[in-house]
Amino acid sequence: MAVDTHAISVVLEGGNRGSVQLDEYPDKCAACGVAGQPKFIIGHSLGAAWDYNEVVEAVFQCPNNKCKRYYTGIYTKPDRMGDYFFLKRTLAPQYWEPIKFSGEINEVSQRFSRIYNQSAISEDFGLDEIAGGGYRKSLEFLVKDYLKNTKVKTVEQIKKMQLSDAISAIDDKRIQACAKRAAWLGNDEIHYDRKWENKDIGNLKELIKLTVNFVESDIIANKYEEEMPDKEDKK
Repeated sequence: MAVDTHAISVVLEGGNRGSVQLDEYPDKCAACGVAGQPKFIIGHSLGAAWDYNEVVEAVFQCPNNKCKRYYTGIYTKPDRMGDYFFLKRTLAPQYWEPIKFSGEINEVSQRFSRIYNQSAISEDFGLDEIAGGGYRKSLEFLVKDYLKNTKVKTVEQIKKMQLSDAISAIDDKRIQACAKRAAWLGNDEIHYDRKWENKDIGNLKELIKLTVNFVESDIIANKYEEEMPDKEDKK
């Protein structure tokens, strides 16, 4: 059972203060995952917030010098029995580091970067059933914006193209091969029936990454060819 060191002061409903007993402090930080005795900051009683359970939220600070973030412990008193609130779970404010793409990719398609990052956030939050469709959408923007950049087709033509047709219009065979397979897996993410049972969203992201790398290489190579023309080309 808890000891007096787990007695905390809380703000009650209406603004008054009181004291409650916690069964334990969290044994690891909800933000960085490092174990250690956290520093208690402040507590708040929510009263009977969840059905018949009384709820207390306690804010702690991570003792890890490389973290020092604040997180919340959720405590409940089941059935209003006993003197102690029991730790149910811990929560940390979510911070997500965006995936950075090169200047060449962002110059070709800013929407690709935005859609891809939103898809990655969805996946990190466990929304795997919708993240795959987002990755597939990011691929379509990358492919079509790349076509616009290479002036293979007019803008209006590109807008109306199916993704498979847009990929087929790409001259670079490496880009075409990777994008085609990424599209196959992307379609699996949005259709009822999967055709590639042995592949998953990780394979989809890998193929998109390969497509991005080849698109970037093509753009950089073309830039150098324009800046440093071959003498034979001038004849």
